[in-house]
Amino acid sequence: MQKRFRIAFSFAGENRDFVARIANFLADRFSKEQLLYDKFHEGEFARSDLAFYLPSLYEKEADLVVAILCNNYNEKKWCGLEWNAIYSVLMQRKNEEVMLLRFGNCEPTGLFGLAGFVDLDDKTPEETAVLILSRLAINEGRKKEYYLSTNSKDLGWPDITPTLDWPVANHREAKLAFAKLITHRAPFRILPIYGPTEIGKTHLTKQFLRNAFKIPGLTCGRLDFKGSTDIDTELRIFAQNLKIEAPSGRVVSQLSQIFTSLQKIARPTLLIFDTFEMAGEAEAWMQQSLLLSIIRETWLRVIVVGQHTLKVHGEPWDEASISPIELSLPTPEEWFEYGQTYEPGLQLEFVRTAHQYSKGKSTTLAQLLGPSD
Repeated sequence: MQKRFRIAFSFAGENRDFVARIANFLADRFSKEQLLYDKFHEGEFARSDLAFYLPSLYEKEADLVVAILCNNYNEKKWCGLEWNAIYSVLMQRKNEEVMLLRFGNCEPTGLFGLAGFVDLDDKTPEETAVLILSRLAINEGRKKEYYLSTNSKDLGWPDITPTLDWPVANHREAKLAFAKLITHRAPFRILPIYGPTEIGKTHLTKQFLRNAFKIPGLTCGRLDFKGSTDIDTELRIFAQNLKIEAPSGRVVSQLSQIFTSLQKIARPTLLIFDTFEMAGEAEAWMQQSLLLSIIRETWLRVIVVGQHTLKVHGEPWDEASISPIELSLPTPEEWFEYGQTYEPGLQLEFVRTAHQYSKGKSTTLAQLLGPSD
């Protein structure tokens, strides 16, 4: 079961400045929400039952508890409450979930001289943060350098949206959302889009991919679940665009292999999934594994497009998602405005006739009214 915090800190007040620098360093790699450091959760912790509320967070809701000990640690009331919860974790033989650090030659209650410590007297906060990241990676079966592979969780995402090309009419809300999604400080990391058939969804997702390819250092791929397509071929192309080894096996197995490969690299990545209503067995994997992982995998952004809206509200990952965006069929007037960009002499009546004969099909109108190759 996924826990709320990647790292939890227990420390005495005299070491706050040191711990604050560690916490801010780690917040660049994860997020403040994923770190149990009191200053990151002041509103939540302003409660009358904090003495009962806090210990359970250390015991049950942290992947790694970092206890920063000192000579006065045992004498502090809050440290005592936290240590009781930490000691309970140790008594459950979950030794790897607790990392012991100390200033001076001190030792907390119950360890009887048998524990190993990181001595902090000659360490900087930044050096200590690196050791914590290494321990977290080792606990997860990764190489110790895993969380050090990039200097920032968002390296590769631009601070400002680059110039984007949109050879599609209307769909303004989806375009604006995409422009936010691909930036360093994106307010969401999941973009669900839905609308009826023949509205231009596939054309739009292909343009998402073309725009994403323009961003240096960004890994990106698009997978179409459309039933008329050879899904194994689609998955091979998907893996190829992501610059990872081609997978094998059933669809869910192949998707799992692709995602595992991406996790090992942990570089900024955009995944685009089209025709989601045809995902079949892969739908459950996406909902329960891929989208859930976005809570932690801050290098990842996902776009999900289909005829039906992706259920967001109430899901564990809903705070990482924008509300689903519904696409509507562009009107002849909107296609006329779009077409004038490429053909200034375009006549509205011609566009209306084309719209009528094509029944508003976006792919046909984009080819007719868009840029000539």
